[in-house]
Amino acid sequence: LLSICYVCYLKNDYTKIEQFAKEIRNSGVKCIFANLYFESIDEMKAELHPNYYNENVSIIDMFKISKMILESYLPEIDFIYSIEGCDYLNIDDLEPLYNEGLRSILLVWNNKNKYGSGNRSDIGLTELGKQFINKAIDLGIGIDVSHANIPTFFDIISLVHENIKQGKQVLCYASHSNSRTLHDTPRNLNDEQLLALKSVGGLVGVLSNVYFISKEKDSSFEEKSLKYLEHIKYIANIIGKDKVMLSTDDMRFAGDFDSAYFEAPIYEYSTIKMDIERVLLTYYNREDTDNILYNNAYDNIVKKLLVEAKRRINL
Repeated sequence: LLSICYVCYLKNDYTKIEQFAKEIRNSGVKCIFANLYFESIDEMKAELHPNYYNENVSIIDMFKISKMILESYLPEIDFIYSIEGCDYLNIDDLEPLYNEGLRSILLVWNNKNKYGSGNRSDIGLTELGKQFINKAIDLGIGIDVSHANIPTFFDIISLVHENIKQGKQVLCYASHSNSRTLHDTPRNLNDEQLLALKSVGGLVGVLSNVYFISKEKDSSFEEKSLKYLEHIKYIANIIGKDKVMLSTDDMRFAGDFDSAYFEAPIYEYSTIKMDIERVLLTYYNREDTDNILYNNAYDNIVKKLLVEAKRRINL
């Protein structure tokens, strides 16, 4: 979402963010993870550089510009600001970015970078990656393991355990991932990974994106919605229903990157709360439904990353 804002800024055309804001305003959505997105440096140079990023513009400036635009269109929404794919960042960038509002990081996107690897490579966390994660934890930045491949995932979890043993408060979660048992794709989490997240109190944002739910991408809306519910139920049975969040990873407004993003979402923002609420209530009671819709994320993520950060700043 921050990336969409930045593309609008580069083009001096805010149509896409205006459209997004219009849809989200009456949706019932209260808080959104907003990512500034980067592939690896090599990928970015081949595909998007310098149209999206070049060395003459700092990540901090990109972040500040994108955040300012987003907040101007949706001042009533709480945002967890994140960077997805940290290859362009240096460790020294983390503190100034935190001071500007960064609260979450995904170390990798799909390919390997200097810190670790996504699901298109098989390396684990590098020594520099360990330093990066430790610095983020010390600052109070949440550690998001979505996109990490299996070696990088478990290296991060091991590092999180080490920090917890030292008495540090660590928030670790997968913001947009589903069950690999139900749909075998490398971006989803297997049962062992889900149990590892449970061991550090982690949450999972179950993803309403057809590519990560089922092979049957041309099924009806109701069929897709019920398949989505199956992922919610399955993950909740492993990590606990109090650790389940909802995620869309909706990139329809980023058609500049990939036209496939238009086909991915199950739900329209204008009715998303109503549609997901309806399917949740076919299995869960009212209290559990409300928790999955918002309270789990608020109590475990939003309150800790936003409210506690504001408290520390005001001390």
